[in-house]
Amino acid sequence: MRIPYGFKLTSIGTLEINENEAETVCMIFDYYLAGASLGKVVDMLFKKQILSPTGKAKWTRAAVDHLLSNSKYIAIIGFESFTDVQFEKSSQCNIDYDKAGSPRRSTRYVSPSMLQI
Repeated sequence: MRIPYGFKLTSIGTLEINENEAETVCMIFDYYLAGASLGKVVDMLFKKQILSPTGKAKWTRAAVDHLLSNSKYIAIIGFESFTDVQFEKSSQCNIDYDKAGSPRRSTRYVSPSMLQI
């Protein structure tokens, strides 16, 4: 099991908040709620020289997206901020779901060369 960023494992085997990383987690959530895209969040972390959870110099958009979606961070940022981010993420997504629950784009792109009726 991988320990989530912002937490540390105690000697008795429970998770405890890592204060230094928790500040970064709060900053990521706040920056995203302020309107920053995943790419802008990645750029901000790189400029501040904050290492990724794997220790690399640059975070990936996928890592930021996963962090923003992980409900374990409710313990750090609170339920209201977490739900606000989930709402914001869903409103920025261009994927719709059909009646069977399968993902599909809500807009159908049609080639300009096709005849429109």
